[in-house]
Amino acid sequence: SDPLLSIIAVMVVAALGGSALNVGRRVHPLFASALAAICVLLIGPIFAVPRTGASTHEIFVQSYFPSAPQWMTSLVFFGIVLWITYKENSVMDAIGKYLTPILLVILFCIFVAAIIQPDATFAQTDGTGLFAQGFKEGYQTMDVLGAPLLAGVVMKDITRRGYLNKKDQFRMMFGVGIVAFILLAVVYSTLAYSGASMSTVIDTTAQRAAMLTTIVKNLLGSWGQLAMGLAVCFACLTTAIGLTTTCGQYFEEVSKGKLQYKKIILVTVAVEFIISLVGVDSLINLAVPVLTFIFPIVIALILFSAFDQYIPYDWTYLGAVIGAGIVGLVQGINTLSQLLGGNLLGDAATWIGTFPLATYGLEWIVPTFAGALTFTILAAILKPKQLEFE
Repeated sequence: SDPLLSIIAVMVVAALGGSALNVGRRVHPLFASALAAICVLLIGPIFAVPRTGASTHEIFVQSYFPSAPQWMTSLVFFGIVLWITYKENSVMDAIGKYLTPILLVILFCIFVAAIIQPDATFAQTDGTGLFAQGFKEGYQTMDVLGAPLLAGVVMKDITRRGYLNKKDQFRMMFGVGIVAFILLAVVYSTLAYSGASMSTVIDTTAQRAAMLTTIVKNLLGSWGQLAMGLAVCFACLTTAIGLTTTCGQYFEEVSKGKLQYKKIILVTVAVEFIISLVGVDSLINLAVPVLTFIFPIVIALILFSAFDQYIPYDWTYLGAVIGAGIVGLVQGINTLSQLLGGNLLGDAATWIGTFPLATYGLEWIVPTFAGALTFTILAAILKPKQLEFE
């Protein structure tokens, strides 16, 4: 589900005008606003950004200062985030000029070491359900949720740099998307290969942060562990800065200035700090039910929006959302119930697991298209009033 879908999302939003509010607008403008707000909160103060602070502590700080409390790491981490994001215009320059190059250099060193390592040993598996597992694990990056929102940040920066023509803006966005896709693919492939090559050595039941630290230490030794820790710090910091900025910009935009950017940033960073104290694995587990529900809806909207000019009826989007939403809701409730020790809607979730493409984690595809087709036919017959957009 990442990075290809994320890049597609960025390009689709750019083609629709560069605003995240354009995704879902043909269902209803209020729905589009609510969906965007939910996505902002999920990738901002609720899950993604707090996890960056927790990851920095567990992967880097805890390795060298085991007695250091989580709150201390988070206080320093989110203090830096606040310092940079508070001055909105400096955000993209700070990321582009300093943090990203440092991160890429460190990741390149780890990439080379992982590829040339001798005696790589891969654990044997039956290969069952790997695509579905990988696809749904990709939900945890939340890149697909963030892509439509970050597209607006990138568009603003492109405009600020003097690209005012829409054709030039789209061309720049396309270039950014291609570069981002290549870099993300290299990073994820490197981490996947490194993990697979150490699969007979590491404790696969350990926490995610501990496994990553063990893998890098075995591959590159203590200096490699330090390099990875620094890479994680910079990766988490750039992510937190970008997502916190997006949160501030979005709510300032939708409130038409009634909510000021700097006040939003202060509240957002405070919430991020508090939630980060929960820890990485707990945040990931808590996110699963929510992402299971929201992801099919967002992906369906992005895919249909890619062909927006060829879809005559708004109800087509409504049907797609209903189809994807029902599947996601049932699975999300069941997943949450299982986390709490129950099995609510277990039979319905099991039945959904028999749908076509379920072995690939795409059990929502057929209901999505069935809903879209049904509502397209209804729209053709009933001819409801179309929504009007500027």
